[in-house]
Amino acid sequence: MVNADLAELVKNGKLRFKETDTSTPEGEKLAEKYRVSWPSLYVNKWKNGKEERNDMTRFGFQNARNNTSAFKKGLKQKINQLLK
Repeated sequence: MVNADLAELVKNGKLRFKETDTSTPEGEKLAEKYRVSWPSLYVNKWKNGKEERNDMTRFGFQNARNNTSAFKKGLKQKINQLLK
């Protein structure tokens, strides 16, 4: 969804999508940092070296498969809110 619906933001560097495999050494470090041990969805903002974490895991599991339009809408809203 990010690369398709928000391609312009990805292209100009304002948005980055990162998928992480927690079975790799790099992924293990990231999972430890975020304190997760299962699939998770975070939409984060970095400004002046500070990270603002937004855990959208519950929202994702509730909507991604059975209510994709609500999932896409909610994810886009959060991304646009953080880009302001």
